[in-house]
Amino acid sequence: MGPVCWLAVRLRSQHGRGVDDDGLWAQVAAERRAVLALLEELRPEEWTAATLCAGWRVRDVVGHLTMATDTPISTAVVGLVRAGFDVDRFLRQAGLRRGSAPVPTLLAGWRRAVDRRRTPPGGTAGQMLVEVVSHQQDVRRPLHRPRPTPPEPLRAALDAAVRLGGPFPSRDRAAGLRLVATDLDWAHGEAGDPEVRGSGDALLMGMLGRGSAVPDLDGPGLARWEA
Repeated sequence: MGPVCWLAVRLRSQHGRGVDDDGLWAQVAAERRAVLALLEELRPEEWTAATLCAGWRVRDVVGHLTMATDTPISTAVVGLVRAGFDVDRFLRQAGLRRGSAPVPTLLAGWRRAVDRRRTPPGGTAGQMLVEVVSHQQDVRRPLHRPRPTPPEPLRAALDAAVRLGGPFPSRDRAAGLRLVATDLDWAHGEAGDPEVRGSGDALLMGMLGRGSAVPDLDGPGLARWEA
């Protein structure tokens, strides 16, 4: 699966239950600070390590994540035109271009992004929380630098993910299933639906199509994600 597309003009996403925009943005900022702490301790070779986003290094994921916080719409439109209106190609080209910047530049860009409340067109704070939580795992898992997402932002990200359509596969992948987190109080779907169980982080990554999460999940509904 390609990186989550941030240029979704017609996204139909909603907030996490019981968390208003200010609360969601506070969670986004907290998770971005956790990413910053990770980035500040990476060894030089880890910046070029592969991530769970196919073809993207750690530095490319960082470049991609800052796109929504500092890219003018006009610049994005020009890039999309040059990519032949192929969104995946545009995102790959932009991520690789931005990721080629020196590490100090990438770090400075991330520090500026931490508290920004900017979203792509049609986006929401919930979408941005899903982005930072999932991409953090995209980086941490291959680097063997684990950090379970704290319960509150993880619960809010899961609530947002099951409603995200457009370029996000999570709403479609959650449809017709009973998803049950084993490490926090969260579930989605009807009691009689085929069940998928696992940690909240693994459920989120599975909904977003990360195949590496499948071994961390179980239940009869998992067959749909393995197909």
